[in-house]
Amino acid sequence: MAQDQTDTCRFMTYNTLKFDNTGLGKEVHFRTILASVRPDILVTQELMDTGGATRFRDSVVRAVDTLYAMATFIDGYDSDNGLFYRKDKYSYISTTAILTELRNITQFHLQHIASGEELYVYSVHLKASSGGENAAQRKREVDSLRKHTLTLPEEANYLVCGDFNIYGDYEEAYTALLDDTQPGYFLDVLEDSLTSTWNNASNARFHTQSTRLDAFGGGATGGLDDRFDMILCGPTLLDTTGIYLLPSTTLPIGNDGEHYNMAINDPVNMAVSEELADALYFASDHIPLYAEFVFRYTETPVDTTQDSTLLIVSNTLQDLQLFPNPVQDQVNYISTSPVLHYAIMTIDGRIVHIGGPLPASGTLPGVEYLPAGNYLLHVQCADGYSRRVFSKK
Repeated sequence: MAQDQTDTCRFMTYNTLKFDNTGLGKEVHFRTILASVRPDILVTQELMDTGGATRFRDSVVRAVDTLYAMATFIDGYDSDNGLFYRKDKYSYISTTAILTELRNITQFHLQHIASGEELYVYSVHLKASSGGENAAQRKREVDSLRKHTLTLPEEANYLVCGDFNIYGDYEEAYTALLDDTQPGYFLDVLEDSLTSTWNNASNARFHTQSTRLDAFGGGATGGLDDRFDMILCGPTLLDTTGIYLLPSTTLPIGNDGEHYNMAINDPVNMAVSEELADALYFASDHIPLYAEFVFRYTETPVDTTQDSTLLIVSNTLQDLQLFPNPVQDQVNYISTSPVLHYAIMTIDGRIVHIGGPLPASGTLPGVEYLPAGNYLLHVQCADGYSRRVFSKK
């Protein structure tokens, strides 16, 4: 007889402050932080390039636990988002880049193995700094995100996290995120606990930046006085069926509420140990934000965990059919064998979606999110690869 079961997921989002292939000597601090929390899903911002993402995977997350895997990383024009997950608990489905005028917003699509529930995780790093044009750009970036979440299925489980650089609930970017007049909106479980302007002492326990007073490593100064990092969830994540958020667990790690305009390791930090406070100080000018999600289920599907590494071989498939072409919302494909991985790129080579595996024929996921234009599809199968150009109206 099937029994109700639950699995609590530890989730963390963290701006890693310009983490590149040199590591900047920060790996030891990130390892201390990660080992203290051991999140099941870790989302990062400010990975500078593919080399930095790979170094963070190998020198930080896998150094803490070899069960961590990295979702396929898309290297955009600026710093980028990464996602690391426990491959014994989640399977990877796809990565999609939402193009903006500055940095990509990234959609990561995962499946919880035990329950079969799927989760869309959006990671953002919106335009920094106060002022009219900066705030206006943040609003345009949020508009790009909302156009994307508008297309999600009504029952979809989704959240957005990261470095929003928003200063208060008066900003248009924030109100656009929470605008429930159309589907794809978000909820802020801390909304009623905050005053309108966030960078003041009354909101001290919610601040996530800056960890320091002194300038080093390219980070911001001024002590803890801004709520830039957030986790906002779609409405299904506050429904206690399937996946749901535990609101009381949404906490900035290391913020004891007593360090307003102070460095996080200014003794004594009542929330974490001295070692962890020092690690938070030296690793980044942001502190990570933590939350817990509960997966409720009655059955345990078969483990479908898969490696997200793109396999490259030398021979070419003889046939790959795409139709219709041009497309509107969907494109069908027929390949000579099942698809291991696929990538959709702009004509100038910028990757906008990666996914797989797929059967030998069907509808290609990811096309519905693309703006009008011409794209290149790269399909990888066990016996080779093929590339086809298609247009979206």
